[in-house]
Amino acid sequence: MFNAFLLLLLVSQSASGFVVQGSNGRMASSSLRMSAALIVQNKGGGHGELGYQLARNLKSNPKITSITILQDDAFNDEKEPFKSYSTDLPDVKVIKASLSDESMTADDIEKLLGNDASFDYVWDNASKGPVGSGKAICDAAKRWNTKLFTYVSSAGM
Repeated sequence: MFNAFLLLLLVSQSASGFVVQGSNGRMASSSLRMSAALIVQNKGGGHGELGYQLARNLKSNPKITSITILQDDAFNDEKEPFKSYSTDLPDVKVIKASLSDESMTADDIEKLLGNDASFDYVWDNASKGPVGSGKAICDAAKRWNTKLFTYVSSAGM
């Protein structure tokens, strides 16, 4: 739970830019530009709340032009936070897909999201490894020249 809190704190405090430490030990800042964001969301548990809060924080950033949630279709849309998507996140596009499909490819991801879609920022809140949809998301992000790819986990690390 501490990791989830830390992630939300970092996102809410740094929504206008990300800071990374360079190889020379100096801190380098990379501001978000007018960009599209993708949150890949699994069926629930701690992940459901993380993706929901991340989308809420990103939608308040004027530099993020669009937010899409690629939601595993095994979720229960009668439970929170999923039932609040339409009221709390009306401008966030939610696309449902079977993310447990081990045969999924980058082409499949692009078809789901729209062949002309491209995302500068990707938060993978669903993958359990570099197979199936997890690998497909990574491969699609490479095609899009994604600037920031973040793996999100609600498990202790």
